[in-house]
Amino acid sequence: MARTENPLAALSAWQRFHLRITTVYAVVVVVVLLAAALLGYQQLVAAHLAGLQARLTLGADALALSLPGERIASWAPGRDAPLHSELDARFEGLGHTFADLDSIYVLRRAGSPTQLEFVHDWSREASDAASPGELYDASAVPVMLEGFSGPVAEDELYEDRWGSSLSAYAPVRGADGRTVAIVGLDVQAREIAAVESGILRMTLGASFGIFGILALVTVVVGRQVREPLAEVISAADALSHGHLDVRVALDRTDEFGILAVSFDRMAEGLAEREFFRDTFGRYVSPNVARQLLAANEVQLGGEAREVTVLMSDLVGYSTFGEALAPSELVTLLNRYLGAMQQAIDAEGGTVIEFVGDAIVAVFNAPSDQSDHADRAVRAALGMREAMQRVNEVSTHEVEQAGFEQLRHRIGVHTGTVVAGSIGSLTRLKYTVIGDAVNVAARIEALNKDLGTEILVSETTRAAADPAAVATATDRGDFKVKGREATVRVWEL
Repeated sequence: MARTENPLAALSAWQRFHLRITTVYAVVVVVVLLAAALLGYQQLVAAHLAGLQARLTLGADALALSLPGERIASWAPGRDAPLHSELDARFEGLGHTFADLDSIYVLRRAGSPTQLEFVHDWSREASDAASPGELYDASAVPVMLEGFSGPVAEDELYEDRWGSSLSAYAPVRGADGRTVAIVGLDVQAREIAAVESGILRMTLGASFGIFGILALVTVVVGRQVREPLAEVISAADALSHGHLDVRVALDRTDEFGILAVSFDRMAEGLAEREFFRDTFGRYVSPNVARQLLAANEVQLGGEAREVTVLMSDLVGYSTFGEALAPSELVTLLNRYLGAMQQAIDAEGGTVIEFVGDAIVAVFNAPSDQSDHADRAVRAALGMREAMQRVNEVSTHEVEQAGFEQLRHRIGVHTGTVVAGSIGSLTRLKYTVIGDAVNVAARIEALNKDLGTEILVSETTRAAADPAAVATATDRGDFKVKGREATVRVWEL
């Protein structure tokens, strides 16, 4: 079955539900993952710094315990060169053990509490080492001064002329336990930054891996929503355009599967209802069928309303019945009635019934039509044109019956009737009852006496648009059977 254009094509990307829900879901998850990644990165960096501080503190304390305190206390610049050699060898060995150490040094007080002097300084870059006896102002480094009391490490990087570094300090004690100097261990900021950069790369790598998995899951989830939703929307659109054979038939056991089953049941019910209405509409007028099917219940009785009744009859029908075989007669009759029905339908008329070759039609019932007289006049003229087309294809049957052509008589009258359902609760018929129906039948019969084809009553002519009946010919007043008053008729 050919379907109409997919209504999803008219939607922008953000108007599509599955894109909105998956995007919101993805954004929320990404934000949570980014927050988790940032928190994880901060915790890893903090853990690294805490570990580094502990390692530096332990290293400084262990180194301080192994240093000759008495010799350092009695050291003076330019003397005790073996001490410098001993310290340099020891610091060099520690530097090889801890590759991230940048410098190791021993400081001793020099005069004031914050004025210190270098006893010895080892650096990986020999040119960066301080000279023995070089003074150092520790007034801006309180943690360094705390090192004279016990092992301690800085909480954050400190920058001096040797660069930015993280340091730990421990007291060097003499034989009597008195602090004579401090030993310091430095790790340059670039070393810390390199470790943090590695942690960042690891965090970003894990995050991108998770984002990739998330994107894949989002695509899969979006497709699981989009495809069945698109099927249901497309099917619903096709159904709204009258394609009642459309079915979704999703092979799923989730909510979409239940929706598809319910949709298919609804489509089957609509198809059955449409079939019933179409079939019902072949036995009664489509207008009547729609009205009856739309009603919550069918009630006997009707309503009084002004209508225009059209009646027609086929001239010589009994002769055709004698001359033609039943199958040929039915074929001819169906051809004729079908053509007349189309002419009446074109003007919105309601065919009440076919009685053999006779047609009873009404305008302004059951639907309101303020121009019902005009419609009936146009329908009568349309039936005349339709008869010409019927004659063009019915030559064989007409000649076999001994006629030159098919002819019919039409009578049109406007008046008040009661329109509605009559019969019983098990058998109903929609019809119109009243004097107007009898008068229309009598006017149709007058055509035989007057040798005319279409006659309309004075009431119809007066109710119709003057332009529609401008060429009508007055055929006078006639007394009709079953009515005291005369009827004035006009020939179209």
